Amino acid sequence: MAAVTSVAGCGSEADTTSSNDVVGGKKGTSTNDPNGASSSPEVIRERPWEVLSNKGETYLADVFYAEPIENEQVMPWAIDGRPVIDRLVYPTLGNPNLFVRDDAADELVMVTRIEADAIAHLAPNAPASTDGSPRPLTLETDDANDIAFFLVAKNARARATESGNAQSPGDGVYRITPSKMLVNAEPADMPDAFKRRSTIRFVFDQAAMQNVPPGLYDARFEVRKNGKVYANVFEWQYNAVRVFQHESEEYTALNVTDTQVSVGSAYATITADMLDQFVDNVNGSSEPNVRNAAFITFNGDLHNGGSPGSLTESTVATTYNDEAKRVIAALKRLDYPIFLTPGNHDGYASVGHVPGLVESFDAKVGTTLEGVIDLQNNIAWPDYSWSALSAFLDKSHDTVGGLHRDIYQGAFKRSPGDSFATSFSEVPRSDRNMILYDGFYQWKKTYGPLYASWTFAKNRYVSMNTYELRQHRRTGWGMYTVNYGGGVSKVQLDWLDRELVRATVAAQDVVLVMHHDPRGGHLGKDFGYYFPLLNYQSIAQSTLNYLLGEVFLPLICKNDDLDLSIEDRDSCLHDGLQEWMGPDEDFDHEGSGYFLSGVELLQRIAQNSRIRTLLIGHAHLNSLEMKQSGDALVPNRIALDDKSNARIEALELANPVRRFAWENGDATREGSRAAIAATKRTVAAWRDRLAPMLAARTSQEMPQKMLDADDGGPRELAIVRLTSNADLSDEKYGAQSMYGYSVLHVNKQAGGVPRINRVTYMINAGSSEFDQVATVDLDRTASFDSRAPTNPAAQLFKW
Repeated sequence: MAAVTSVAGCGSEADTTSSNDVVGGKKGTSTNDPNGASSSPEVIRERPWEVLSNKGETYLADVFYAEPIENEQVMPWAIDGRPVIDRLVYPTLGNPNLFVRDDAADELVMVTRIEADAIAHLAPNAPASTDGSPRPLTLETDDANDIAFFLVAKNARARATESGNAQSPGDGVYRITPSKMLVNAEPADMPDAFKRRSTIRFVFDQAAMQNVPPGLYDARFEVRKNGKVYANVFEWQYNAVRVFQHESEEYTALNVTDTQVSVGSAYATITADMLDQFVDNVNGSSEPNVRNAAFITFNGDLHNGGSPGSLTESTVATTYNDEAKRVIAALKRLDYPIFLTPGNHDGYASVGHVPGLVESFDAKVGTTLEGVIDLQNNIAWPDYSWSALSAFLDKSHDTVGGLHRDIYQGAFKRSPGDSFATSFSEVPRSDRNMILYDGFYQWKKTYGPLYASWTFAKNRYVSMNTYELRQHRRTGWGMYTVNYGGGVSKVQLDWLDRELVRATVAAQDVVLVMHHDPRGGHLGKDFGYYFPLLNYQSIAQSTLNYLLGEVFLPLICKNDDLDLSIEDRDSCLHDGLQEWMGPDEDFDHEGSGYFLSGVELLQRIAQNSRIRTLLIGHAHLNSLEMKQSGDALVPNRIALDDKSNARIEALELANPVRRFAWENGDATREGSRAAIAATKRTVAAWRDRLAPMLAARTSQEMPQKMLDADDGGPRELAIVRLTSNADLSDEKYGAQSMYGYSVLHVNKQAGGVPRINRVTYMINAGSSEFDQVATVDLDRTASFDSRAPTNPAAQLFKW
């Protein structure tokens, strides 16, 4: 295979000497940027853990996201014995590649993480790197010994994609040969755990893709030796590549969100079955705007993380894995690529402290957590033993949500930086929580990274993880936890800053795709209120009483002003009650104040006029807002009247698990009038603490919370919230529950830049039929809030 030229600017400034690479060669340093232009801003240079496209898209914000060390938990994340994402880390089912044949500069890139032993028989060789950028890689190959890549159409999936045998081109099976191969440099400060595999990019240009017709394909790679798959080194990703003949500036995309797939008996009929109906409907649609959609966006809560009745140890421990099987079975049937964005239900975790009442119930039928774990294959915690888990449970006895560690997920404390030394600090396994399961680990090992970006035509889509709370703040038991509002880390915000610079350089409009609304509050009210992070204190008796249908203390959960109904499944347990969280007071100190992620994200939204659209989910309803230059996003201080105070207290007390946390896990007082009164006083004290936190992070005028155009021209922001696909919506269209999906129309309004300027709402009519409710135009010259009489969505829906 011929030597290839280096991809410009993918490196690190650190010394890159390493002894555990797949190839030899001394490595050096880098000051290059991701586009290969030395004059490009340093801020957008590709970090040594990132993979960017030649268009500046972030394929991977962290190429190590699927590494075993970043996903250590006791319960297996393998699906039917197969780690879905292991070596082929891009493209994937939830982070696909869009390739355009008419774009001479476009290229398909497949990114792998491969051990040296897996390709040693191919004699890999790469020259020394003098600047830390990826080096051109050559392999000694022949017809029987090589690395083979295939794009496989759905009609050939069963015989080609999923086969354990070496494949050949055929009907619906296209072998593609890389036009160049590049291996990433390995800086000296790169953690040793990451050096056990090398990052190799396989690039396919237009010539390499010339025989692949437009369509949607699975991606497959296999390492061969003597004509057979070698050492089981092969992998596939469903629906990972869509090939277009051309891309139009005006197009449609589909949006589906809050599928909340559960496998729990009755709950599956209103969640997982609804996802199947969505897939059936869009695949069979003859409506041009649906049939010709370029891709699907997803705003979070793919999983449910359990069901209201899922409490036993055998059910809770296996929930995310069982749900993932059901999700894959549905999504792989799609005729469209889907970009998946996580939500809070996707990221619940547990350290294995079983609620006492559950443990007692299970004991009567002979079930123990030890026994549940012993039944598992492919345990994902290194050198797992029950004695080790028991010791950890003893160690964390007083903090059932886990030890407080500055870890969002994985094995490293992360900080913004441009080298491993400044951004990655490994926390020893002995000092971390021993995780029973983490939904985000199942996500990363099944669908792809937790945040990324892609471009299409004139638009850049930036998918964010807005449930980026520290791991111990996401813990609970099944779907029962206490913190489910939004949050983002400084590392993700630092990445977003670079995305916005790239969008500015490319003159692209930005669509932020996220689950939560950083303005906080609840259902469009009480903006600026951020919910406090509480410590999970287990599940108390009142929760179980509610689940058993005996006695539940609804308190003010039935308050009409909240528009909440305790009869509507688990609305008082979770969904949409919290919008955004306040700071983690253990770790978010900054000088005399605190880091507030909601404020920081709003600053970027307000100050960068490239951001023109927010797509959000979470609250299970359709709503629209349009903001113009000078409009306030949120008030400049918390100024809650008595009615607002009552709403906030109601939200804090509505979830019995969170209420128990407010009561500090005191089961002797749980749910009593005295405890409730004390909790209300504690909530009021939090409001008093939050006000100066906000004041310290913002100016009196709060320019970051006003929409200003940085070029002096007009500036608008469309905030588009979309309803759930699951039958979990309290919103009404007439007498019908408004759940379904939407069509996003990207077109030019008044001859301007193509943006999401129109939305078609589709409602589930049953039996895989969806009716069109209406198509509404987003008037980007107007200004209206979510309930304004002139708001076209407010005229359609009641919530």
